[in-house]
Amino acid sequence: MNPDKLDEELIELIGDKPTVLPDLVRSRIDSTLAALPKKRHINRTRKLALASLAAAILGLILLGSGFVYPAMASALKQIPGFESVFKFAGDFGLKTADEKGMTTTINQRVTDQGITVEVSEAMYDGVRLTVGYLQTSLNGIQELGDVEYEINGKHVHFPGSGSGSRLDEHTYAGVVELNPEVELPKHFQLKMTVFRIGSTLGKWEFSFPVEKITSDNKVVMPMVTKTYGNLSLIIKKIVFTPSSTEMDVEIKRPSKVNTFINFHMIDDKGVHLEPHGGGGGGRTEGDFEISTFKHQFGPVKDIPKTVTIRPVIDGGQSSVLPKETRVLMDGSPTPEHPLVLSQGEIGLLKITQVEFLKDKTLVHYQTEGNEPHMQSNPLWIEDESGKKYLLLDKRTELIDPVLYKFIREFPVFRGDQKLTFVTKELPKPDYVKELEMTIPISP
Repeated sequence: MNPDKLDEELIELIGDKPTVLPDLVRSRIDSTLAALPKKRHINRTRKLALASLAAAILGLILLGSGFVYPAMASALKQIPGFESVFKFAGDFGLKTADEKGMTTTINQRVTDQGITVEVSEAMYDGVRLTVGYLQTSLNGIQELGDVEYEINGKHVHFPGSGSGSRLDEHTYAGVVELNPEVELPKHFQLKMTVFRIGSTLGKWEFSFPVEKITSDNKVVMPMVTKTYGNLSLIIKKIVFTPSSTEMDVEIKRPSKVNTFINFHMIDDKGVHLEPHGGGGGGRTEGDFEISTFKHQFGPVKDIPKTVTIRPVIDGGQSSVLPKETRVLMDGSPTPEHPLVLSQGEIGLLKITQVEFLKDKTLVHYQTEGNEPHMQSNPLWIEDESGKKYLLLDKRTELIDPVLYKFIREFPVFRGDQKLTFVTKELPKPDYVKELEMTIPISP
């Protein structure tokens, strides 16, 4: 599709298939086309609106008829702003892996119970095993549930998580993140079977080859030990990949101590790597519990000379509600004159730009403080009546992991509305300074 002639091509597309779309859907498309800005100059707002409409039309055509259309991922790539699921819905590391050509195109599509799922791409770099998919349904988007996996015909159970972003009310781009606890082969066949989506039972089965790409990986085996009181840590392994950084750590502590320890990783330039979570297990030896965990972080821009591992005691949820900070938007914020929201002793959040688009509002912001990535989470908008707005089905995009710059999507607002930005005051992390380690990374 030509971005400058997208509306003509969409009209031609739906005009060629008069029986494909229900009257209600066609009415919605016609009214949206009529409401678009005049095409005297093709601006960003018009292109974004057309791109959103194109996604909706493609999704509805795919599901609302017997019309045989090419794979969803291929079709959606025709839309300006949509290149791949990983680029659209993935984190910063997945976007980097996609740009480096580390992903495998799958494009397998299964429809059951009126729901279509297409596995579009996959990536395994020795640390992250990630699958990108598109879900389309006339009855709205629901969460994948009861998913089973097989590697080369053998059932496996890996810790995992999911995330993604909605294209429209009928189409969702999702990412399944698996954390293999064992080393996987260079080449393997991954079978993924979904038995439930939301409350709908069915069977969506996929089987596809995956290749492990590790040519750009850097592996370090520090085996550095630090002890403080009756608590000991061993940093066993650190792996740097284009999409992530992974640390293997062993923790030894008394069995009766229930304290949970998290970790921050900071490079030699003072940049906090984005935490991605992880998993592990443990065993008991006498009066001590020995646990081994894999902690994942975002990728580094360049392999650092050192990394600092900073253990943090997780105090759990406080019973005291955190204080909220509110700032009324009076004028348009800029990077030079941002709206500054205090987050208490941990740091601050700065609104640097607000884009009022036809189909959404984009808020650009930046964090400064002791936990810059965690500080990006508590942010919402309140209108004049005090109603809160936060799109939970839209991923916050990290656009600069060094300067901690983010973009968050909100519903449509008018530029003349009185909007208030709200965040929370957060406590400083409880570092265990005595267990902090700085580990050299050899060239």
